[in-house]
Amino acid sequence: MPARPADIQLSYVDKAMGCFLIGVTGKGWSLTGEALLGSVSDDPYDVRTTLRIVRPIGEQGHIGTELVSTTEHTLAERGYFARPGETTRGLNAAGLAFTCAMVFETEPELRLREPSPFADLTEIMMNTCERVADAISLFKSAGMVAPPYTILLADAKGELAQLEVGRHGVEVVKCHSRERPGAVFSVNCYQTPSLMRYNTSDSQLANPGNNNSARLERGTHLAETQKPSVNVGSLARLLSDHHNGDRDPQDNPLLDAWGYSICNHGTRRTASYQHEQLPWGTVSAEILQPAEMMFWYNFGWPCGSVPEYGDQIFQGHSWGRFMPFHLSTTSNRDRAIIQLTTAAGDITPDGARHLALSKANDSGN
Repeated sequence: MPARPADIQLSYVDKAMGCFLIGVTGKGWSLTGEALLGSVSDDPYDVRTTLRIVRPIGEQGHIGTELVSTTEHTLAERGYFARPGETTRGLNAAGLAFTCAMVFETEPELRLREPSPFADLTEIMMNTCERVADAISLFKSAGMVAPPYTILLADAKGELAQLEVGRHGVEVVKCHSRERPGAVFSVNCYQTPSLMRYNTSDSQLANPGNNNSARLERGTHLAETQKPSVNVGSLARLLSDHHNGDRDPQDNPLLDAWGYSICNHGTRRTASYQHEQLPWGTVSAEILQPAEMMFWYNFGWPCGSVPEYGDQIFQGHSWGRFMPFHLSTTSNRDRAIIQLTTAAGDITPDGARHLALSKANDSGN
C-alpha cells in the first residue's frame, strides 16, 4: 500500500463519497417488479471500500461496505465524513437496503441544537429497521443530520424512497412501490426546492461546471431506455457508462480532478500519484437486491478498464463485473464482523463462501 510522507500536508477537508445513485421498483420499471438500488462510490484512488458482514449481538446483521484509507493517515485526519466501521451502503437481514451520496451544504446561520450523526442513524437503521417506512421515521425523528446526505432506501417488499438529510432538515423526495412503480436518482446535491438553496454554489445542478447535472441527466436517460426491464445486468451496464468521459476532470470545481461520467475515471493525467493532489474516481460500484438478500459488489471501475495514467492507482485490479454476495442468516453467527473483500480487491476465504451460487448468477449479470 502506498504511504504518505509525514511532512506532506493534506490539502482537502470535509469530503467523502462522490456518487451517482439509482433506484427502481415496480412493473413498468424493474423486470420482476422488485426494488433495486445501484451506486458508484467515488473517492481518491487511495481510499477504498471493502465489503463485510456485521452481526451485532442481539441485533439483526447486515452486509455492507466500509471506507478505508490505504495510507497511515486515518479518514478523520484526511477530513472525511465517514468514520471507522461506518457502513456506507448496506442490506440487512430484514431485507432493508440503503445507499447514499454526500451533499455539499452551506452551514446554517443559526444552529439551535446539535444534529444527529448520520453514522449513528444508519447504524440504528441497519440494526433495527425492517421496512423503508421504518427508516423514514427514524430520519424524520432526528430532524437535523450531519454530515448531509441524499439517501436511497429499498426493501424486500418493493418499497423505494429518496430522502435528503442535513443540518437544514430532513425531506422525503419521492416514494414508490410495486403498486406505484417509479425510479429515483441522486447525485451530490439537494434536489428538493426546500433544500436546494442550501447547496453550495459549486454544487448546484444549474452550475454547468460540476458533474452533478451531467451524471443525473445521463443516468435518467439510460434508465428510461431500459424500462420496463431494469435488472441487475442492465444496472451494471448503466453504472459502467462513460458518456461525458471526454470532459477534463480538472475543470470540476467540486473535487480535485474528478470526472464527469457515471463510471468515473478522474485523473490529472500524471505519471505518478501525488498525494497532495489527489484525483477522484470510482473505486467501487454496488447493486443491492433486497428481495434476494443479495449484495452485488464490484471493486474498482465497473467497466473493468485498465488505468490510462499513473495517478489512477489500484484501478488495474478492477474486477469489471459485479459479484453476488448473499447475506447468509445461518453461518458464522459467533463472529461480529466477517470480512469478505480486502482494500486491494481480493476476495477473502469467507467472501468466497458467501458468493452466491449459480442460480443467483443467472439473475441478470
